[in-house]
Amino acid sequence: MPMTPYDELRVALGREIRAHHLSGQRIHVRCKALTAREAIGTPEHDDYPIIKGREVMVEAEFGGAKGQAFADAYEEADYSVDDLMTMALDSNRKRASFIAGLNAVFRYLGLCDKTVHCRDAEPLECAGHVTEAVEFGQKVLLVGHQPRFLEQLAAHFSVRAVDMDEGNIGNAFPGGVIESPEMTADAISWCDTIFATGSTLVNGTMPQLLGQGKPVVFYGVTISAAAQILNLKTYCCCGH
Repeated sequence: MPMTPYDELRVALGREIRAHHLSGQRIHVRCKALTAREAIGTPEHDDYPIIKGREVMVEAEFGGAKGQAFADAYEEADYSVDDLMTMALDSNRKRASFIAGLNAVFRYLGLCDKTVHCRDAEPLECAGHVTEAVEFGQKVLLVGHQPRFLEQLAAHFSVRAVDMDEGNIGNAFPGGVIESPEMTADAISWCDTIFATGSTLVNGTMPQLLGQGKPVVFYGVTISAAAQILNLKTYCCCGH
């Protein structure tokens, strides 16, 4: 049976645990959900999923280093690094804890950066540069509704967008409407480039985007450590 991306992440994590003698230490990854204000401060717009209550930001802390992951479910939990190697990854809630913990451990070890979300005016600044991540003339599939990104991409490219939030599906944007996840395969066939939220790693849909013969750019802090491990292209202009 081929390895899944989650298997590859655990192999890489296990290698670092052994190399840095972290096993058995009473250093814990503590997972909690941040409020919208804690996560992104007070941006100019109020239509981001975390502000609308559609998602939460799960934050883990390891040795003073913080790692975050966007998710639609969370748990208040306390894990050791050894627990991350064995915990079931059979729900968005568990995967959010694992990915946030992985980001925190890799940030602590200096193996990745930008594991903490941008705040206040920074989301708008980030969106202002998003078109630089896509080649001119490309047809773009946006996976995950990031409203400022969609505005910028739709102003410069032919865009299709898919989202899991039923409250967004059917909403119009210049050149199209936000489509349901059932249209993802068709949209992948149509597009030249996939621009996808890193939270696809948490909700389990990331494998559907890889291996399709289309370049994929993952955005946001959720994907930080995984991108280093899996050699994924990312966009995160203002993460911390």
